[in-house]
Amino acid sequence: MRELNECKAEILRRSENRIKERRRKRIRVLALCIPLCMALTVLTVVLLPANSPAWYGNTLGGVISTDGDHELVDCSLDVGDNGYLDGFSFSLTWGCYGISSYDSASGKLVKTTDASVPEDYVTYCNLDTGDMKRIRELLLWLDVSDYPDNYDPQNNGLASEPSMTLVLTVKTADTERTVKAENIALSYEADNPKGQRFLNVCKEIIDIITDTEEWKALPDYEFFYD
Repeated sequence: MRELNECKAEILRRSENRIKERRRKRIRVLALCIPLCMALTVLTVVLLPANSPAWYGNTLGGVISTDGDHELVDCSLDVGDNGYLDGFSFSLTWGCYGISSYDSASGKLVKTTDASVPEDYVTYCNLDTGDMKRIRELLLWLDVSDYPDNYDPQNNGLASEPSMTLVLTVKTADTERTVKAENIALSYEADNPKGQRFLNVCKEIIDIITDTEEWKALPDYEFFYD
């Protein structure tokens, strides 16, 4: 009986030793793999933006978080030291019926076209480097090539009176894309992620433009829409 118990104990001891050895091997493998995976991740983040084509989208950068009912974009894409490099420029038309506009190439800023003297609502504004870099990051993250020429970001039959128009054009040294969202509901809310992304980017660009001293120096609107 004693020999049987000793045999069982020896079998149990060997089994435990084998289990411990397998655990040690797995730990050694993980200890090698984790640093390698981290190194590959860092290398991917560093190299991809520099080697990507002119337009690349959300998969290569941009962290999305939420603030109440709104999506926020926190981009960390490498766009160089100067937002004006590489032939990059953009233009945006926005507002009720599309009465406001800005063109970064010319610097022309129009507060409204609906006025007795429209010329009083026109000025010129060169956005500073920080604002241009931020806008370029947003537009790279948006990837306008993923949107059709004529687009309804709300895409749910929603309408309003007055309506809203957004026309976004993005240019680089060798590409140009325009996305028109004409006569959509006067709201920056959409029921789909792609449409919400487009509206969020347009809204943040508008906020940057309307926060400039040049915009603030223009007269108040002559006509308002209910």
